[in-house]
Amino acid sequence: MASGCNLGLGPGKEYTFVIYAYPVGNYIKGRAALNLFVEHVYHRAAPGGTGGVKSVTNYSSPLTQARAKGFSDILFLDSETGKNIEEIAAANIFILKGNVLSTPTLKLGTILPGITRKSIIDIARDFGYQVEESVIPVEDLLEADEAFCTGTAVIVNSVGSVTYQDKRQVQYNIYISSSHSDGSCDSYWIKTAIQFPFSWTLFSL
Repeated sequence: MASGCNLGLGPGKEYTFVIYAYPVGNYIKGRAALNLFVEHVYHRAAPGGTGGVKSVTNYSSPLTQARAKGFSDILFLDSETGKNIEEIAAANIFILKGNVLSTPTLKLGTILPGITRKSIIDIARDFGYQVEESVIPVEDLLEADEAFCTGTAVIVNSVGSVTYQDKRQVQYNIYISSSHSDGSCDSYWIKTAIQFPFSWTLFSL
C-alpha cells in the first residue's frame, strides 16, 4: 500500500508491502447448499477493469442485503448485456448439463482465475467430462442439471437453488453419493478424489 508523504491524484512515491495472515473457518457455515440470488441491477466488474484480479473493489457488493433476505450469496451478471452469468461474490461458478461442465470464460477479464477453478477443470477433464470455458447465458444456469461454486474459502460447494428476477426459478438435486452411476459431477465426488495424475504441489497446515 502507498505509505509516502504525498497526497494527491497519482501513484504513490513510496510503498509498504504487507501480508496479513489470519485463521478462518469455512466461508459457508455448515457446508449447506447455496441459495443464490441473481443480481440484475448491480455489477461486479466490467471489461477492461479489475475483475480478473484479487482487488477489494470487486467485493463491494449488495451481499448484505441479499443475506438479510435469506440468500447465501449473490451471482453477478455481465455488465455489458446483463444476460450472462459471471461470478458469485467470492467464488467462481460451474454448471453441469449432461457430460458438459461449463464455467464463465476468463477472456473478458471480468472473472478471477481462481486456483480452485483451474484444479476442478483439470480433475473434470481427467474424469472424462467435456469442459467448456465460455460465455454462459443465465438461461443455461436455470436449465442445468447441477451447479456448484469453487474458491479458496468456499472450497467446492453445491448450489441448491437459484432465484432470478425475484422468483425462485430452479432447485437443483444435490448428489451426496460418491457413486458416479447417475452421471453427476457432484462436488462430494470431486472433493473426495485423492489421487491426481497432475504435477501438483500438495501441502497441509
